[in-house]
Amino acid sequence: MNSGQRVLLSHPQYELGKSASGDCFILAGDLDAEGAARVLETMEGQALDADLASLDLEELELLDGAAVARMVDLIRHLLSASSRVEVSKSPQSLAHTLYRVGMLEGDSRLELIAPRQEEGTTN
Repeated sequence: MNSGQRVLLSHPQYELGKSASGDCFILAGDLDAEGAARVLETMEGQALDADLASLDLEELELLDGAAVARMVDLIRHLLSASSRVEVSKSPQSLAHTLYRVGMLEGDSRLELIAPRQEEGTTN
């Protein structure tokens, strides 16, 4: 995390912070189901802007399906507390799951900004 960011949750595998301006949450590292549950619990205790919640996931890797499910719960929490939610640079597994569960349909209050494309490897 940058020096201007406030750390909300720190673990050797991942870190949750808030931008210096306070308008964006940043989640980075390798997140499994247990870690995702801790992140969700931490976020439930945060005061959220009623207009826009922003989440930057550029440095996040989701390690299992349960972590993806908890991240969907986190985004639902953000949507319940804010008018709009922007998720930047989401891992492809999360973006695909949000699409599959119908959270991106119609005039959704959820916007994915530049979701990442996972690159396959060849032998």
